[in-house]
Amino acid sequence: MNNYFLKIFLLSFSIFQLALSSISQQNEKIWFDGLGRSYFSRDNILSNEDTISPNSMSSGYNLLDLNVHVNPIPNIEVFGQVRVQNQFGGFFGSGTEIDVRQLTARGTLKNKVRFSVGDIYLKQNKYTLHNYDEDLNLYGSDLYNSYKSIIDYENFYQDNRWRLQGLQVDFSYKFDRFIRTLEVDLFTTRPRGSSQLNSALNTFQSDMLLSGGTIYSQISKSISAELNYTILNELPNSGTQLSSVKNPVYQFGLIHQYSAKKFSINSKIQTGLSEKSWSHKVGYDSISHNRLGMFFEYKSEISKLDSSFNLSMGYRYVDPNFRSSAAQSRRIDMAESNLNSIYTIYSNDAVVRPISIFDIISDQNLFNQNISPILMNFNPIFSNALPYGDATPNRVGLFLNGFYKHKKKYFNINFNTSFFSEVIGQGTSRKRTFLTFSQLTKVNLNELFNQRKEFNFSLGYRNQITNREGDSIERINLNSTHIDFKIEKELLEKVYFNFSTKRIKAIGNEYLVSRDDFDEILTFQQVNYNRIDYLHALGIKYQFKRDVYIDVQYNLWGSEFNIANFNDFDFQRLLFIFSIKL
Repeated sequence: MNNYFLKIFLLSFSIFQLALSSISQQNEKIWFDGLGRSYFSRDNILSNEDTISPNSMSSGYNLLDLNVHVNPIPNIEVFGQVRVQNQFGGFFGSGTEIDVRQLTARGTLKNKVRFSVGDIYLKQNKYTLHNYDEDLNLYGSDLYNSYKSIIDYENFYQDNRWRLQGLQVDFSYKFDRFIRTLEVDLFTTRPRGSSQLNSALNTFQSDMLLSGGTIYSQISKSISAELNYTILNELPNSGTQLSSVKNPVYQFGLIHQYSAKKFSINSKIQTGLSEKSWSHKVGYDSISHNRLGMFFEYKSEISKLDSSFNLSMGYRYVDPNFRSSAAQSRRIDMAESNLNSIYTIYSNDAVVRPISIFDIISDQNLFNQNISPILMNFNPIFSNALPYGDATPNRVGLFLNGFYKHKKKYFNINFNTSFFSEVIGQGTSRKRTFLTFSQLTKVNLNELFNQRKEFNFSLGYRNQITNREGDSIERINLNSTHIDFKIEKELLEKVYFNFSTKRIKAIGNEYLVSRDDFDEILTFQQVNYNRIDYLHALGIKYQFKRDVYIDVQYNLWGSEFNIANFNDFDFQRLLFIFSIKL
Protein backbone atom coordinates (compact mmCIF):
# COMPACT_ATOMS: atom_id res chain seq x y z
CA MET A 1 0.00 0.00 0.00
CA ASN A 2 2.85 2.38 0.88
CA ASN A 3 4.53 1.67 -2.47
CA TYR A 4 1.23 2.40 -4.22
CA PHE A 5 0.90 5.81 -2.62
CA LEU A 6 4.58 6.51 -3.30
CA LYS A 7 4.08 5.78 -7.01
CA ILE A 8 1.00 8.03 -7.13
CA PHE A 9 2.94 10.83 -5.40
CA LEU A 10 5.94 10.56 -7.75
CA LEU A 11 3.69 10.47 -10.81
CA SER A 12 1.72 13.52 -9.61
CA PHE A 13 4.91 15.40 -8.79
CA SER A 14 6.36 14.62 -12.24
CA ILE A 15 3.20 15.82 -13.96
CA PHE A 16 3.26 18.98 -11.84
CA GLN A 17 6.89 19.68 -12.79
CA LEU A 18 6.14 19.11 -16.48
CA ALA A 19 3.15 21.43 -16.24
CA LEU A 20 5.21 24.16 -14.62
CA SER A 21 7.96 23.73 -17.18
CA SER A 22 5.46 23.88 -20.02
CA ILE A 23 3.77 27.00 -18.66
CA SER A 24 7.03 28.86 -17.92
CA GLN A 25 8.70 27.95 -21.21
CA GLN A 26 5.78 28.30 -23.60
CA ASN A 27 3.57 30.97 -22.09
CA GLU A 28 6.13 32.50 -19.69
CA LYS A 29 3.45 32.82 -17.03
CA ILE A 30 5.56 31.44 -14.19
CA TRP A 31 9.24 32.09 -13.55
CA PHE A 32 11.54 31.72 -10.57
CA ASP A 33 14.51 33.39 -8.91
CA GLY A 34 15.70 33.63 -5.33
CA LEU A 35 18.63 33.38 -2.97
CA GLY A 36 20.51 30.62 -1.17
CA ARG A 37 22.92 31.11 1.71
CA SER A 38 25.06 29.04 4.04
CA TYR A 39 26.24 30.89 7.15
CA PHE A 40 28.50 29.59 9.92
CA SER A 41 30.26 31.46 12.74
CA ARG A 42 32.38 30.37 15.67
CA ASP A 43 32.89 32.92 18.45
CA ASN A 44 35.52 32.76 21.19
CA ILE A 45 36.24 34.78 24.32
CA LEU A 46 39.72 36.31 24.50
CA SER A 47 39.20 38.35 27.68
CA ASN A 48 40.48 36.75 30.91
CA GLU A 49 37.86 38.51 33.04
CA ASP A 50 35.03 36.13 32.10
CA THR A 51 35.14 32.62 33.53
CA ILE A 52 31.35 32.09 33.61
CA SER A 53 30.38 32.27 29.94
CA PRO A 54 31.23 29.39 27.59
CA ASN A 55 34.62 29.91 26.04
CA SER A 56 33.33 29.30 22.51
CA MET A 57 29.99 29.17 20.72
CA SER A 58 29.02 28.10 17.22
CA SER A 59 25.94 28.93 15.17
CA GLY A 60 24.83 28.79 11.58
CA TYR A 61 22.15 27.87 9.11
CA ASN A 62 21.31 26.95 5.54
CA LEU A 63 18.47 28.75 3.85
CA LEU A 64 16.77 28.91 0.48
CA ASP A 65 14.44 31.73 -0.53
CA LEU A 66 12.43 30.76 -3.60
CA ASN A 67 10.75 33.64 -5.41
CA VAL A 68 7.76 32.64 -7.50
CA HIS A 69 6.52 35.11 -10.13
CA VAL A 70 3.14 34.35 -11.70
CA ASN A 71 1.73 36.35 -14.61
CA PRO A 72 -1.85 35.04 -15.01
CA ILE A 73 -2.66 37.77 -17.55
CA PRO A 74 -0.58 40.53 -19.17
CA ASN A 75 0.22 43.49 -16.86
CA ILE A 76 -0.55 41.46 -13.69
CA GLU A 77 2.04 39.74 -11.52
CA VAL A 78 1.71 37.79 -8.29
CA PHE A 79 4.96 37.50 -6.34
CA GLY A 80 5.61 35.19 -3.41
CA GLN A 81 8.76 34.33 -1.51
CA VAL A 82 8.98 31.05 0.41
CA ARG A 83 11.85 30.44 2.81
CA VAL A 84 13.18 27.05 3.88
CA GLN A 85 15.73 27.39 6.67
CA ASN A 86 17.58 24.80 8.70
CA GLN A 87 19.71 25.64 11.70
CA PHE A 88 23.01 23.80 11.94
CA GLY A 89 22.62 20.99 14.42
CA GLY A 90 19.24 19.91 13.08
CA PHE A 91 18.97 16.28 11.97
CA PHE A 92 16.42 14.57 9.73
CA GLY A 93 14.49 17.83 9.34
CA SER A 94 14.69 18.84 13.01
CA GLY A 95 14.98 22.62 13.28
CA THR A 96 13.74 23.21 9.73
CA GLU A 97 11.37 26.16 9.27
CA ILE A 98 9.21 27.00 6.26
CA ASP A 99 7.85 30.54 6.02
CA VAL A 100 6.22 32.82 3.49
CA ARG A 101 8.39 35.94 3.74
CA GLN A 102 6.75 38.11 1.08
CA LEU A 103 3.54 38.13 -0.90
CA THR A 104 2.61 40.87 -3.37
CA ALA A 105 0.25 41.36 -6.28
CA ARG A 106 0.99 44.22 -8.69
CA GLY A 107 -0.08 45.33 -12.10
CA THR A 108 -1.31 48.05 -14.41
CA LEU A 109 -4.91 48.97 -15.17
CA LYS A 110 -5.70 50.28 -18.65
CA ASN A 111 -1.97 51.00 -19.10
CA LYS A 112 -2.43 54.06 -16.88
CA VAL A 113 -2.82 53.16 -13.21
CA ARG A 114 -0.19 51.05 -11.45
CA PHE A 115 -1.01 49.28 -8.20
CA SER A 116 0.60 47.01 -5.60
CA VAL A 117 -1.15 45.02 -2.87
CA GLY A 118 0.61 43.17 -0.06
CA ASP A 119 4.26 43.76 0.85
CA ILE A 120 5.32 47.10 -0.63
CA TYR A 121 8.43 49.30 -0.31
CA LEU A 122 7.75 52.99 0.31
CA LYS A 123 9.85 56.14 0.40
CA GLN A 124 8.93 59.81 0.14
CA ASN A 125 10.72 62.93 1.30
CA LYS A 126 13.34 62.78 4.09
CA TYR A 127 10.90 64.60 6.39
CA THR A 128 7.79 62.52 5.75
CA LEU A 129 8.75 58.89 4.96
CA HIS A 130 12.37 57.73 4.80
CA ASN A 131 14.43 54.81 6.14
CA TYR A 132 17.81 56.26 7.10
CA ASP A 133 20.98 54.17 7.06
CA GLU A 134 22.31 52.90 10.38
CA ASP A 135 24.71 55.06 12.41
CA LEU A 136 27.99 53.53 11.19
CA ASN A 137 27.21 53.49 7.47
CA LEU A 138 29.72 55.86 5.83
CA TYR A 139 28.61 56.85 2.30
CA GLY A 140 27.40 53.31 1.60
CA SER A 141 30.93 52.00 2.19
CA ASP A 142 31.52 48.35 1.26
CA LEU A 143 34.13 47.81 3.98
CA TYR A 144 31.94 45.09 5.48
CA ASN A 145 29.79 44.29 2.45
CA SER A 146 29.12 40.63 3.32
CA TYR A 147 27.62 41.55 6.69
CA LYS A 148 25.87 44.59 5.23
CA SER A 149 24.23 42.66 2.39
CA ILE A 150 22.82 40.10 4.84
CA ILE A 151 21.46 42.75 7.24
CA ASP A 152 19.79 44.70 4.44
CA TYR A 153 18.31 41.56 2.92
CA GLU A 154 17.03 40.07 6.18
CA ASN A 155 15.49 43.36 7.33
CA PHE A 156 14.03 44.33 3.93
CA TYR A 157 16.14 47.48 3.59
CA GLN A 158 16.07 48.62 -0.02
CA ASP A 159 17.09 52.08 -1.19
CA ASN A 160 16.12 53.73 2.15
CA ARG A 161 12.56 52.42 1.85
CA TRP A 162 10.35 51.03 4.58
CA ARG A 163 8.83 47.65 3.82
CA LEU A 164 5.15 47.82 4.81
CA GLN A 165 1.97 45.88 4.11
CA GLY A 166 -0.86 47.61 2.33
CA LEU A 167 -2.03 49.12 -0.96
CA GLN A 168 -0.18 51.53 -3.25
CA VAL A 169 -1.58 53.23 -6.38
CA ASP A 170 0.22 55.65 -8.71
CA PHE A 171 -0.56 57.29 -12.04
CA SER A 172 0.67 60.20 -14.14
CA TYR A 173 -0.56 62.67 -16.75
CA LYS A 174 1.03 64.82 -19.45
CA PHE A 175 -0.34 68.26 -20.38
CA ASP A 176 0.05 70.67 -23.27
CA ARG A 177 -0.21 73.91 -21.31
CA PHE A 178 0.23 75.42 -17.84
CA ILE A 179 2.14 72.42 -16.51
CA ARG A 180 4.05 69.63 -18.25
CA THR A 181 3.45 66.55 -16.08
CA LEU A 182 1.56 65.53 -12.97
CA GLU A 183 2.46 62.38 -11.01
CA VAL A 184 0.36 61.05 -8.14
CA ASP A 185 1.32 58.29 -5.70
CA LEU A 186 -1.11 57.17 -2.96
CA PHE A 187 -0.78 54.47 -0.32
CA THR A 188 -2.32 53.08 2.85
CA THR A 189 -0.60 50.51 5.07
CA ARG A 190 -0.90 48.81 8.44
CA PRO A 191 2.51 48.80 10.17
CA ARG A 192 1.00 47.14 13.23
CA GLY A 193 -2.06 45.00 13.70
CA SER A 194 -4.24 44.60 16.76
CA SER A 195 -2.85 42.05 19.22
CA GLN A 196 -3.58 40.83 22.72
CA LEU A 197 -1.30 42.31 25.39
CA ASN A 198 -2.55 40.47 28.47
CA SER A 199 -4.90 37.49 28.44
CA ALA A 200 -5.70 37.79 32.16
CA LEU A 201 -6.72 41.45 31.88
CA ASN A 202 -8.13 40.99 28.38
CA THR A 203 -6.23 44.02 27.02
CA PHE A 204 -5.51 44.58 23.32
CA GLN A 205 -3.13 46.82 21.39
CA SER A 206 -4.78 49.00 18.75
CA ASP A 207 -4.30 48.83 15.01
CA MET A 208 -1.86 51.36 13.56
CA LEU A 209 -2.32 52.74 10.04
CA LEU A 210 0.14 54.77 7.97
CA SER A 211 -1.32 56.46 4.90
CA GLY A 212 -0.24 59.24 2.59
CA GLY A 213 0.48 60.47 -0.87
CA THR A 214 2.87 62.34 -3.13
CA ILE A 215 2.06 64.82 -5.89
CA TYR A 216 4.93 65.80 -8.17
CA SER A 217 4.56 68.25 -11.05
CA GLN A 218 6.98 69.38 -13.76
CA ILE A 219 5.77 72.96 -14.13
CA SER A 220 8.29 74.02 -16.79
CA LYS A 221 11.58 72.86 -18.21
CA SER A 222 13.46 74.13 -15.15
CA ILE A 223 10.89 74.32 -12.34
CA SER A 224 9.09 71.50 -10.56
CA ALA A 225 7.10 71.18 -7.35
CA GLU A 226 6.29 68.40 -4.90
CA LEU A 227 3.78 67.84 -2.13
CA ASN A 228 4.11 64.99 0.36
CA TYR A 229 1.67 63.97 3.06
CA THR A 230 1.67 61.16 5.62
CA ILE A 231 -0.50 60.39 8.60
CA LEU A 232 0.18 57.83 11.32
CA ASN A 233 -3.00 56.95 13.14
CA GLU A 234 -3.89 54.44 15.85
CA LEU A 235 -7.47 53.21 15.77
CA PRO A 236 -8.74 53.28 19.38
CA ASN A 237 -11.81 51.12 18.68
CA SER A 238 -9.58 48.21 17.62
CA GLY A 239 -7.96 47.94 21.06
CA THR A 240 -8.44 48.61 24.75
CA GLN A 241 -5.62 51.12 25.30
CA LEU A 242 -6.55 54.40 26.96
CA SER A 243 -4.76 56.60 24.43
CA SER A 244 -4.05 56.58 20.70
CA VAL A 245 -1.68 58.71 18.66
CA LYS A 246 -2.34 60.75 15.51
CA ASN A 247 0.56 62.25 13.53
CA PRO A 248 -0.11 64.03 10.20
CA VAL A 249 2.90 65.58 8.38
CA TYR A 250 2.85 67.97 5.39
CA GLN A 251 5.77 68.89 3.12
CA PHE A 252 5.97 71.24 0.14
CA GLY A 253 9.02 71.83 -2.06
CA LEU A 254 10.06 73.83 -5.11
CA ILE A 255 12.98 72.67 -7.28
CA HIS A 256 14.86 74.74 -9.85
CA GLN A 257 17.16 73.03 -12.37
CA TYR A 258 19.61 74.69 -14.72
CA SER A 259 21.94 72.86 -17.12
CA ALA A 260 24.87 74.22 -19.10
CA LYS A 261 27.30 72.39 -21.37
CA LYS A 262 29.21 70.63 -18.61
CA PHE A 263 27.47 71.53 -15.35
CA SER A 264 24.03 71.49 -13.83
CA ILE A 265 22.81 73.56 -10.89
CA ASN A 266 19.89 72.38 -8.79
CA SER A 267 18.29 74.37 -5.99
CA LYS A 268 15.52 73.23 -3.68
CA ILE A 269 13.54 75.04 -1.04
CA GLN A 270 11.13 73.08 1.12
CA THR A 271 9.09 73.50 4.25
CA GLY A 272 6.59 71.47 6.21
CA LEU A 273 4.33 71.16 9.23
CA SER A 274 3.60 68.36 11.67
CA GLU A 275 1.00 67.74 14.32
CA LYS A 276 1.06 65.09 17.00
CA SER A 277 -1.77 64.47 19.42
CA TRP A 278 -3.12 61.77 21.69
CA SER A 279 -6.81 60.93 22.01
CA HIS A 280 -7.93 59.68 25.42
CA LYS A 281 -10.83 57.41 26.34
CA VAL A 282 -12.57 59.01 29.32
CA GLY A 283 -16.21 58.43 28.41
CA TYR A 284 -15.77 60.87 25.55
CA ASP A 285 -12.82 61.69 23.32
CA SER A 286 -10.54 64.50 24.45
CA ILE A 287 -7.31 65.72 22.89
CA SER A 288 -4.22 66.29 25.01
CA HIS A 289 -0.47 66.46 24.58
CA ASN A 290 -1.02 68.30 21.33
CA ARG A 291 2.29 69.25 19.64
CA LEU A 292 2.77 71.41 16.53
CA GLY A 293 6.11 71.69 14.69
CA MET A 294 7.65 72.76 11.41
CA PHE A 295 10.85 72.61 9.36
CA PHE A 296 12.54 74.63 6.63
CA GLU A 297 15.45 73.74 4.36
CA TYR A 298 17.28 75.36 1.46
CA LYS A 299 19.80 73.36 -0.55
CA SER A 300 21.76 74.17 -3.70
CA GLU A 301 24.11 71.87 -5.57
CA ILE A 302 26.37 72.04 -8.59
CA SER A 303 27.45 68.90 -10.43
CA LYS A 304 29.19 67.89 -13.63
CA LEU A 305 27.06 66.12 -16.19
CA ASP A 306 29.56 63.24 -16.34
CA SER A 307 28.92 62.58 -12.59
CA SER A 308 32.56 63.15 -11.67
CA PHE A 309 31.94 66.12 -9.37
CA ASN A 310 29.21 67.28 -7.02
CA LEU A 311 29.11 70.02 -4.40
CA SER A 312 26.05 70.90 -2.32
CA MET A 313 25.44 73.30 0.53
CA GLY A 314 22.45 74.43 2.47
CA TYR A 315 20.66 75.62 5.59
CA ARG A 316 18.24 73.62 7.73
CA TYR A 317 15.89 74.46 10.58
CA VAL A 318 13.86 71.76 12.35
CA ASP A 319 11.55 72.83 15.15
CA PRO A 320 11.91 71.16 18.59
CA ASN A 321 8.30 69.97 18.31
CA PHE A 322 8.54 68.62 14.76
CA ARG A 323 7.47 64.97 14.80
CA SER A 324 7.35 62.67 11.79
CA SER A 325 7.21 59.04 12.90
CA ALA A 326 7.75 57.60 9.40
CA ALA A 327 10.91 59.70 8.92
CA GLN A 328 12.32 59.68 12.46
CA SER A 329 12.10 55.92 13.13
CA ARG A 330 15.60 54.48 13.50
CA ARG A 331 16.95 51.17 12.25
CA ILE A 332 18.43 50.42 15.67
CA ASP A 333 16.81 51.20 19.01
CA MET A 334 19.55 51.68 21.59
CA ALA A 335 17.19 50.95 24.50
CA GLU A 336 18.54 48.60 27.16
CA SER A 337 15.80 46.10 26.29
CA ASN A 338 17.24 45.68 22.78
CA LEU A 339 19.83 42.96 23.37
CA ASN A 340 22.57 41.75 21.06
CA SER A 341 22.76 38.09 20.04
CA ILE A 342 26.44 37.25 20.67
CA TYR A 343 27.55 36.93 24.31
CA THR A 344 24.64 38.99 25.61
CA ILE A 345 25.84 38.51 29.19
CA TYR A 346 29.56 38.87 29.85
CA SER A 347 32.16 39.12 32.66
CA ASN A 348 32.04 37.43 36.07
CA ASP A 349 29.56 40.09 37.19
CA ALA A 350 27.09 38.72 34.61
CA VAL A 351 26.17 42.15 33.23
CA VAL A 352 24.44 42.91 29.92
CA ARG A 353 27.04 43.66 27.26
CA PRO A 354 26.45 47.08 25.68
CA ILE A 355 25.92 47.30 21.92
CA SER A 356 29.26 47.72 20.12
CA ILE A 357 30.27 48.45 16.53
CA PHE A 358 30.57 44.71 15.90
CA ASP A 359 26.90 44.23 16.82
CA ILE A 360 25.78 47.13 14.63
CA ILE A 361 27.71 45.75 11.67
CA SER A 362 26.94 42.04 12.06
CA ASP A 363 23.87 41.36 14.24
CA GLN A 364 20.79 41.28 12.03
CA ASN A 365 18.48 40.73 15.02
CA LEU A 366 19.20 44.20 16.47
CA PHE A 367 17.52 45.99 13.62
CA ASN A 368 14.03 47.39 13.42
CA GLN A 369 11.46 47.01 10.63
CA ASN A 370 8.63 48.96 12.27
CA ILE A 371 7.50 52.57 12.43
CA SER A 372 7.81 53.93 15.98
CA PRO A 373 5.20 56.47 17.21
CA ILE A 374 7.74 58.02 19.63
CA LEU A 375 11.40 58.98 19.31
CA MET A 376 13.65 55.95 19.72
CA ASN A 377 16.81 55.78 21.85
CA PHE A 378 20.26 56.40 20.37
CA ASN A 379 23.88 56.23 21.55
CA PRO A 380 25.73 59.61 21.36
CA ILE A 381 29.12 58.02 20.59
CA PHE A 382 27.78 56.59 17.33
CA SER A 383 25.66 59.54 16.22
CA ASN A 384 24.80 62.64 18.24
CA ALA A 385 24.36 65.48 15.77
CA LEU A 386 21.62 63.92 13.61
CA PRO A 387 20.49 60.64 15.27
CA TYR A 388 17.17 60.80 13.36
CA GLY A 389 18.65 61.93 10.05
CA ASP A 390 17.72 65.23 8.42
CA ALA A 391 14.42 65.17 10.32
CA THR A 392 16.16 65.29 13.74
CA PRO A 393 14.14 67.79 15.81
CA ASN A 394 15.61 70.80 17.62
CA ARG A 395 18.37 71.51 15.08
CA VAL A 396 19.39 74.59 13.10
CA GLY A 397 22.56 75.01 11.06
CA LEU A 398 24.56 74.74 7.85
CA PHE A 399 25.89 71.76 5.88
CA LEU A 400 28.32 71.19 3.00
CA ASN A 401 28.67 67.92 1.04
CA GLY A 402 30.93 67.01 -1.86
CA PHE A 403 32.04 64.24 -4.19
CA TYR A 404 34.88 63.98 -6.69
CA LYS A 405 35.84 61.07 -8.97
CA HIS A 406 39.08 61.17 -10.97
CA LYS A 407 38.48 61.00 -14.72
CA LYS A 408 40.88 58.04 -15.02
CA LYS A 409 39.31 56.31 -11.99
CA TYR A 410 42.49 56.65 -9.93
CA PHE A 411 40.55 57.70 -6.84
CA ASN A 412 37.28 59.18 -5.59
CA ILE A 413 36.52 61.29 -2.54
CA ASN A 414 33.32 61.90 -0.54
CA PHE A 415 33.19 64.47 2.24
CA ASN A 416 30.61 66.04 4.52
CA THR A 417 30.84 68.82 7.07
CA SER A 418 28.10 70.48 9.09
CA PHE A 419 27.56 72.78 12.02
CA PHE A 420 24.30 72.57 13.94
CA SER A 421 23.05 73.87 17.24
CA GLU A 422 19.93 73.27 19.28
CA VAL A 423 17.02 75.64 18.72
CA ILE A 424 16.24 75.54 22.45
CA GLY A 425 18.23 74.02 25.29
CA GLN A 426 17.23 70.79 27.03
CA GLY A 427 17.03 71.20 30.80
CA THR A 428 18.81 74.56 30.56
CA SER A 429 18.67 77.74 28.51
CA ARG A 430 22.12 76.97 27.07
CA LYS A 431 22.27 75.12 23.75
CA ARG A 432 24.41 72.27 22.47
CA THR A 433 26.49 72.75 19.32
CA PHE A 434 27.42 69.91 16.95
CA LEU A 435 30.41 70.08 14.60
CA THR A 436 30.81 67.14 12.21
CA PHE A 437 33.36 66.34 9.53
CA SER A 438 33.56 63.07 7.59
CA GLN A 439 35.27 61.82 4.47
CA LEU A 440 35.80 58.59 2.54
CA THR A 441 38.62 58.21 0.02
CA LYS A 442 39.02 55.21 -2.25
CA VAL A 443 42.22 54.74 -4.29
CA ASN A 444 42.29 52.24 -7.19
CA LEU A 445 45.92 51.18 -7.26
CA ASN A 446 45.34 48.84 -10.21
CA GLU A 447 44.23 51.81 -12.34
CA LEU A 448 47.08 53.94 -11.06
CA PHE A 449 49.73 51.34 -11.94
CA ASN A 450 47.85 49.98 -14.97
CA GLN A 451 47.28 46.50 -13.56
CA ARG A 452 44.51 44.16 -14.67
CA LYS A 453 43.71 42.61 -11.28
CA GLU A 454 41.87 44.74 -8.75
CA PHE A 455 43.95 46.40 -6.04
CA ASN A 456 42.49 49.21 -3.95
CA PHE A 457 42.26 50.68 -0.49
CA SER A 458 39.70 52.88 1.27
CA LEU A 459 40.14 55.28 4.17
CA GLY A 460 37.19 56.75 6.02
CA TYR A 461 37.23 59.27 8.84
CA ARG A 462 34.53 61.02 10.86
CA ASN A 463 34.88 63.39 13.78
CA GLN A 464 31.91 64.71 15.75
CA ILE A 465 32.28 67.27 18.54
CA THR A 466 29.41 68.14 20.88
CA ASN A 467 29.75 71.16 23.18
CA ARG A 468 27.63 73.08 25.65
CA GLU A 469 28.93 75.91 27.82
CA GLY A 470 27.81 76.57 31.37
CA ASP A 471 28.51 75.54 34.93
CA SER A 472 29.69 72.10 36.01
CA ILE A 473 26.19 70.61 35.61
CA GLU A 474 25.37 72.24 32.27
CA ARG A 475 28.73 71.72 30.60
CA ILE A 476 29.01 69.08 27.84
CA ASN A 477 32.10 68.16 25.82
CA LEU A 478 31.95 64.93 23.81
CA ASN A 479 34.49 64.09 21.10
CA SER A 480 33.84 61.00 18.96
CA THR A 481 36.27 59.85 16.25
CA HIS A 482 35.52 57.07 13.74
CA ILE A 483 38.23 55.56 11.52
CA ASP A 484 37.67 52.99 8.73
CA PHE A 485 40.34 51.36 6.61
CA LYS A 486 40.19 48.58 4.03
CA ILE A 487 42.64 47.15 1.52
CA GLU A 488 41.62 44.61 -1.13
CA LYS A 489 43.84 42.71 -3.56
CA GLU A 490 42.87 40.25 -6.26
CA LEU A 491 45.43 37.47 -5.76
CA LEU A 492 44.20 35.08 -8.44
CA GLU A 493 41.37 35.22 -10.94
CA LYS A 494 38.24 35.98 -8.85
CA VAL A 495 40.10 35.35 -5.55
CA TYR A 496 40.31 38.45 -3.32
CA PHE A 497 42.27 39.08 -0.16
CA ASN A 498 41.00 41.86 2.09
CA PHE A 499 41.87 43.42 5.41
CA SER A 500 39.70 45.99 7.13
CA THR A 501 39.60 47.75 10.46
CA LYS A 502 37.11 50.02 12.16
CA ARG A 503 37.82 51.98 15.32
CA ILE A 504 35.74 54.41 17.37
CA LYS A 505 37.10 56.49 20.22
CA ALA A 506 34.77 58.61 22.36
CA ILE A 507 35.85 60.84 25.23
CA GLY A 508 33.69 63.24 27.21
CA ASN A 509 30.25 63.49 28.76
CA GLU A 510 26.64 63.76 27.63
CA TYR A 511 23.10 63.56 28.99
CA LEU A 512 20.81 60.74 27.90
CA VAL A 513 17.11 61.59 27.68
CA SER A 514 14.31 59.46 29.09
CA ARG A 515 10.84 60.01 27.55
CA ASP A 516 7.35 58.91 28.51
CA ASP A 517 4.66 57.37 26.29
CA PHE A 518 3.68 60.86 25.14
CA ASP A 519 7.21 61.65 23.91
CA GLU A 520 7.73 64.14 26.75
CA ILE A 521 11.13 64.35 28.49
CA LEU A 522 11.04 62.83 31.98
CA THR A 523 14.63 62.88 33.19
CA PHE A 524 18.25 63.37 32.11
CA GLN A 525 20.98 60.88 32.89
CA GLN A 526 24.57 62.11 32.84
CA VAL A 527 26.98 59.65 31.18
CA ASN A 528 30.77 59.86 31.00
CA TYR A 529 32.60 58.24 28.09
CA ASN A 530 36.17 57.07 27.71
CA ARG A 531 35.57 54.22 25.32
CA ILE A 532 37.29 52.57 22.37
CA ASP A 533 35.46 50.15 20.08
CA TYR A 534 37.28 48.19 17.40
CA LEU A 535 36.72 45.55 14.75
CA HIS A 536 39.51 44.02 12.66
CA ALA A 537 38.65 41.66 9.80
CA LEU A 538 40.92 39.49 7.64
CA GLY A 539 39.39 37.47 4.83
CA ILE A 540 39.50 35.63 1.53
CA LYS A 541 36.62 35.89 -0.93
CA TYR A 542 36.04 33.82 -4.04
CA GLN A 543 33.70 35.72 -6.35
CA PHE A 544 32.20 33.29 -8.85
CA LYS A 545 30.27 36.23 -10.27
CA ARG A 546 28.72 39.41 -8.85
CA ASP A 547 26.01 37.76 -6.73
CA VAL A 548 27.67 34.37 -6.10
CA TYR A 549 30.57 34.22 -3.66
CA ILE A 550 32.28 32.40 -0.81
CA ASP A 551 33.64 34.58 1.98
CA VAL A 552 35.86 33.33 4.82
CA GLN A 553 36.77 35.86 7.52
CA TYR A 554 38.59 36.14 10.81
CA ASN A 555 37.20 38.91 13.06
CA LEU A 556 38.85 40.36 16.15
CA TRP A 557 36.62 42.77 18.06
CA GLY A 558 35.93 44.30 21.44
CA SER A 559 35.59 47.41 23.60
CA GLU A 560 37.81 49.22 26.10
CA PHE A 561 35.89 51.41 28.56
CA ASN A 562 38.69 52.85 30.74
CA ILE A 563 36.16 53.79 33.44
CA ALA A 564 34.73 52.06 36.48
CA ASN A 565 31.57 49.89 36.41
CA PHE A 566 32.40 48.47 32.97
CA ASN A 567 34.67 45.58 32.11
CA ASP A 568 36.56 45.49 28.82
CA PHE A 569 35.74 42.64 26.45
CA ASP A 570 37.60 40.98 23.59
CA PHE A 571 36.23 38.34 21.24
CA GLN A 572 37.18 36.64 18.02
CA ARG A 573 35.08 35.09 15.26
CA LEU A 574 35.65 32.69 12.39
CA LEU A 575 33.04 33.32 9.72
CA PHE A 576 32.01 31.37 6.61
CA ILE A 577 29.41 32.64 4.10
CA PHE A 578 28.35 31.00 0.85
CA SER A 579 25.78 33.14 -0.94
CA ILE A 580 24.01 32.53 -4.25
CA LYS A 581 21.55 34.96 -5.76
CA LEU A 582 19.56 33.26 -8.50
